[in-house]
Amino acid sequence: MLNQGSRISDILLPSSVSTLYIDGSFLPPSSHLTPSMAYAWTAIDSDGFILESHYNTIPSLFPSALRSKIFALLHGLDFLPQYSKITVTTDCAQLISLWSTYVNAPFIPKMLKEFNHLLWSSARAIIS
Repeated sequence: MLNQGSRISDILLPSSVSTLYIDGSFLPPSSHLTPSMAYAWTAIDSDGFILESHYNTIPSLFPSALRSKIFALLHGLDFLPQYSKITVTTDCAQLISLWSTYVNAPFIPKMLKEFNHLLWSSARAIIS
């Protein structure tokens, strides 16, 4: 369930969104002068129609593929109306595993020592 106080974006998806497809990518410096990250999400209704799609690049400070996927999740969740119930689809098993550890579990101070803890805390705040 989503309960949003302050939002990242002014865009608000319709309540008919049933599935959010998310993905992120990371290109290491070997293929570019600097590392590059990007994310994308697609919102689909129960009839399979694409309602909205969004992509963006991410600042490459401490880049990683997982971080780009967490950004996709965070931004996709932020675009949903308050109290939405959706299915999130991703190809990242690590994202699913960490969701269970950091979002669907009671807060533990150990989380503050983990990479991406601010992103996970933001996702947790959006859905609480």
